[in-house]
Parts: sequence; structure tokens; C-alpha cells
Amino acid sequence: MAEEIVEIKTLGPQGDGIAVIEGGHNVYVPRSAAGDKMLVKSHKNKQGIYRGEVVELVSGGASRAAAPCAFYEECGGCQLQHIRPDVYQDWKTEQVYSALKYRDVVAGEVLPPVFVPSRTRRRASWSALVHGGEIKLGYNQQRSHKIANIDECLILCPELDAKREASKPYLKRLLREGKRASIFMQMAEDKAEMLITGELSSRKGVMDLAIMEAVAELAQSVDIARVSWRVKDSHTPNVMIERDPFIKRFGRLQVALPPGAFMQPSAEGEKALVDAVMGAIHGHVTKKKPRFADLFSGSGCFAGSMVERGSVDAYEFAEEPIALLAKAAGGMGIATQERNLFERPLSVKELDVYDAVVFDPPRAGAKEQVEQLAGSKVPLVIGVSCNPKSFARDAQTLVQGGYTLQSVQCVDQFVYSSHVEIVGVFTR
Repeated sequence: MAEEIVEIKTLGPQGDGIAVIEGGHNVYVPRSAAGDKMLVKSHKNKQGIYRGEVVELVSGGASRAAAPCAFYEECGGCQLQHIRPDVYQDWKTEQVYSALKYRDVVAGEVLPPVFVPSRTRRRASWSALVHGGEIKLGYNQQRSHKIANIDECLILCPELDAKREASKPYLKRLLREGKRASIFMQMAEDKAEMLITGELSSRKGVMDLAIMEAVAELAQSVDIARVSWRVKDSHTPNVMIERDPFIKRFGRLQVALPPGAFMQPSAEGEKALVDAVMGAIHGHVTKKKPRFADLFSGSGCFAGSMVERGSVDAYEFAEEPIALLAKAAGGMGIATQERNLFERPLSVKELDVYDAVVFDPPRAGAKEQVEQLAGSKVPLVIGVSCNPKSFARDAQTLVQGGYTLQSVQCVDQFVYSSHVEIVGVFTR
């Protein structure tokens, strides 16, 4: 790998700094800021992209700041703590606007962005490894499989961080020596759940008496409502103990969540997204008894508030969340349907009965469903996304179908990362 001193010109879409190396190639350098001068080792990966490894920071640029976390240098959980807060915020919003500009989509109004503060994240996954009778529990180091054994995480809400630390002695008993595992924890209201993925320490790797005793002690001592386990990510979790129902409130709904269910990363972020969706509905829907569709509804994050304004049809492809939503929504005006909207999107005819449609797809976006929406007569479409690129692609399809992007708003609840969420309001 060649070494040379480079100057970082700007930040790329993944948060890496971009510089030009000998030969005129762009090189992407992690943990760098615009204006930095660095000695880097560069190499070309299998995709033909040049990556830079920092050997030495020669001089810091004007946008560089001291990282607030003591573990930032060794931990790979965050990407952008070394950037000045104002520069960080400008960069986040620019990711959305540049993606829209690339697709020739113009928003009528750019609403003030919402920046969720640190110490708010209520769900996280950590790597765990028991070795020599000791346990490491934290995030992987940057571009490495080594675990950063942190004592404190400033992006987590204090309650979750405390439970992570308090779980270590019990996980040391539960996990097989020398085998990496994944520990997922999240909090709903004042309850916590844990999902363990990996091999257990029992002789046959099953839930024997010793394992169950350790799980019971973990749940009681750390105050965890439910502990579940699976060997691999592709397996269905087994509930090992459930001291209390793990229930999440969404507007009028109280939904029992399945193990590892998706929630918005923070209560503050969830509120900002729901407020944006409901603000659009209240501002554009005047009908006394409107009918809404909530596409990719999950467990009902938006449906629970939308039903306060009209009837809701919720569509979700994951069987367990939609079944539990149906159970919670009985008699409330929410109809549910298990449906894979990628393979079987709602048709134009099916869509035309709605006064407003909300869609909140995975990172890949909702290409197939948006193509149908673009040909529909739905007067109000609200798109929620965690990926500026797929959002911009879907926005372009809607605009080409005759919609106007009335407003766009950024919601940053992925603190110190390259991710950002967007709410776009489209009207005919």
C-alpha cells in the first residue's frame, strides 16, 4: 500500500472524507474532516474503490472537533463524532437535498430539520465474546471484527446503557467460550427486552437447567421483561423467559411486540416522524370520515395515530407483527392485511379508494409500490424513508406521475452516523 500526504476536500455520502491521491483517483478516508491533512495508506478494493487508512493526522481542518466519547478512537459504533456540530448538521441535510437534486426533484418547502440529541437511542446490537473467563461486550472496532469493550456509550439512553453493562456477568455464564455472539436490547416505554444470537454455554448448546437459572437471574437482576434466544439470525427466536408483556404504545394502540421487533431508534425520533405525518394529514385532508392506507406498517407506529383521524388499512409483509397489530387494533377502525408489497403491490384501483397513503419501506425503498401510486388518484401521499437515495428515486417516480413534492423534512435520530430519515409530502 502506498503512503502519501493528502488533503481532505469533502465528506462522501457514507461519512468518509474524500481526497485525491497520485494518479488522480479519489480515496475515501474514514474519521477524516474537510481540510484535514493526513498521511494515509491507500489500497484499491475488489470494487475498484480506493480506501485510505490513516497513518497520521498531520494537521486538522477547520471542521474537525474533539470527539466527546472517550472510546471513539477504538470503537466503530459511531462515524462522525470528530466533526463540528454545525458542519455535521449541514452535511446530514445536504445528503437529502443532493439526492433529490440528482433526480431533478424540487421540494416546494424545506421544513426545519429535527436533530435528536445523544443519549436517546433505545435499541442497539452489540458483539459479545467470552474468552479466558472474561467477556467483551460492545461494538466492533472500525473496519474490524475486534470488539471494542466499552464501559459507556453516549448515544444510548442511560437506562439501556446501564442494562448493557449490568448484563455482562450473566452473559459470561450464558455464552459459549470463544464463540462470538450478538446481543440485541431495546426498550419500549419502561420495559426492556434482550435477544441473544449465538451458541449457549451448555454441553449440548440447548436451554438446560443451568442456562435457565442464569437467564432467570439475568432477567430479575437487570430488570429485563423478556429474554429470547436463537442460534443464527435466520432462526426464529425462542422466548426463554417473559416476566412482563413487552408492549409498545403507538397513539391509541398498545401492541405486544414480537422478539426483536422493529421500533424507531429513539422516542424523540418516533415523535418527530409521527408529528410530520399527522401534520400533513391534518393540513391536507378535510373529509369528515377519511380512509387511509399505512403501507409497510410494521407494528403500527403511524396507524395508531392515523386512526384518530380516520379509518386505516395497514399492510405489512412480516407475519407476526401484523398479527399482533390486528389483535391490538380490534374494534378501533384499523383493518390489517399480511401482504408483500414488493411482490404484490396495491394496484391503482386498490389505491384509488384512499384519501391519503403513508409508506415507510425498508432502505431499498418502495419502487414497485410507488410505480402504482404514481398512476393513482390518491390526493395525498406521505413518504417516510431512512435512505436519501431510494427516497429520491421514489420521489422522482411520483413527480413524473403528476405529484408535487410539497415539503420535505430531515429527521436525524441516527446520532453520529451517516444515516438520516426523511419525510416527504406529495399532493395532486
